Amino acid sequence: MHHVGSTLMLNIINFPAEISILTKEHFNRWYSLKSYYIATNILDIPITTLGCLIFSVIIYLMTGQPLEWNRFGMFTFISWLMVLISQSLGFIIGAWFSVINGNFVGPIIVVLLMVFSGFGVNLRDIPYLLKWGTEISFLRYGLDALVAAIYDKRGILPCYSLYCHYKYPTKFLDEVAMTTDHFNYDVYALVITLLITRVVAYFLLRLRVRSRVSL
Repeated sequence: MHHVGSTLMLNIINFPAEISILTKEHFNRWYSLKSYYIATNILDIPITTLGCLIFSVIIYLMTGQPLEWNRFGMFTFISWLMVLISQSLGFIIGAWFSVINGNFVGPIIVVLLMVFSGFGVNLRDIPYLLKWGTEISFLRYGLDALVAAIYDKRGILPCYSLYCHYKYPTKFLDEVAMTTDHFNYDVYALVITLLITRVVAYFLLRLRVRSRVSL
């Protein structure tokens, strides 16, 4: 949740402040809106990647996960995709709302995405009429992929007590209604979500800039 919340709120706060400057410079024909958007996305990738890598290393080691490169690589890659999608959502909210309104809308969207991801609410307990929410929540695909990265083909977990309820990973996966055989599907879903949100953010930004210029 740190990946999602911090990245989302950072862009919600910073992006609206750049729009006023962007509007003036774009109106003076210093550069095109497309050039600005592409440059912003490219510039953010190294910083975002480095921050995500550092945080992933800390979390992975502190939670005692298996020291296997393939699992760590899968874990970090999914975390990186989730950060980029959260950044896109921050662009969308920041382009459409003011800073004040965005600070209210952002957390509400995060909570809704969490509810439909299976985080705190078992996917089996979600009413049938709301199942569609699980199909559009990128957190659901991200959480499912992270679980697959950690527990796929995992052996018996160490148990230092007389009884460990989740000694067998399959039991844990069954109780949270998740599987480990959808990793590739989850990656495809996250990549598609990333592309869609980036495109939507661009068009909302263009609409916002043009509306301000016309005024």
